[in-house]
Amino acid sequence: MNDLTGVKIGFFGTPDFALKFLNYLYENNAEISFIVTQPATVSGRGKKINPSPVQKWGLEKNLKVYSPIKVNDPNFRKNIKEQNVDFIIIVAYGNLIDDFIINFPKFLTINVHASLLPKWRGAAPIQRSILNDDKETGICIMKVEEKLDAGPIIKLKKIKIKFDDNAGSLYQKMILVGLPLLVEAIKEIMKKNYKMTFQKENLSTYAKKIKKSETRIKWEENAKEINLKIRAFNPFPGAWTKIRGGDKRIKILKSEVVKKKIVTQKNLVIGGVSDNLEVKCGNGSLKILELQLEGKKALKNKEFLNGYKIKNLIFE
Repeated sequence: MNDLTGVKIGFFGTPDFALKFLNYLYENNAEISFIVTQPATVSGRGKKINPSPVQKWGLEKNLKVYSPIKVNDPNFRKNIKEQNVDFIIIVAYGNLIDDFIINFPKFLTINVHASLLPKWRGAAPIQRSILNDDKETGICIMKVEEKLDAGPIIKLKKIKIKFDDNAGSLYQKMILVGLPLLVEAIKEIMKKNYKMTFQKENLSTYAKKIKKSETRIKWEENAKEINLKIRAFNPFPGAWTKIRGGDKRIKILKSEVVKKKIVTQKNLVIGGVSDNLEVKCGNGSLKILELQLEGKKALKNKEFLNGYKIKNLIFE
């Protein structure tokens, strides 16, 4: 039973990943006392206001939603001060939390983090674990402290990273494992039937945000590294390249390292593409299995080969 009837929660989160946990708590009858999310962003020529997925959902449900620039904002604190909550739950909020929030609930302020802490603290743990060619990752439920992702671990579950996993498939595994794990942690804490394991600081690594400059494929790198990049950035933001002489981006969505030596690759320059869509890299070759031209739909290898001439094609 995942029923959380009577459990009062203040929820801090921003992207779709956070919304999955918020919605699960709501569906399991937790009382969402208030929601805190990052302020809406403004984009495009029309200065379109883009509320976060969490904010949009909260407003649709007529819940109290706050979006302070910082949690020490006096007006924000005044607004939540009278709320009595059992837990503060933080999932991919995107801002640091201070003592006021940490000590606010009756029980604990806890965080859901998508890695096996202390490895990959920070903003992009799923992508960094793939880029690092890790063989496993996981979900951690931890007590929040002021230092980023450094609090003691209450529950964790390991997840194997398969050779064909990308950020999207790993994301789905995290959701599947993480949702019930969070509810288990809440129930165990309320029953005072839990243990906390302190992190080993000397083993910590930092998962820094993905920069735009990282997403362009550099064909002079080795095939294995490029393949990891393609997996790590699928579906978002996407690893991309351009055809020499062209100005449109091509996202490479799926690939595999070519294990056999190919005679036809001998005369190709780095970035050169063979007639079966194998690209010569700085070390080894990479077969493109799925790609997407800018403004077009995604195409499988055979679909692309049937529709486009690739003689003397060079990626750069």
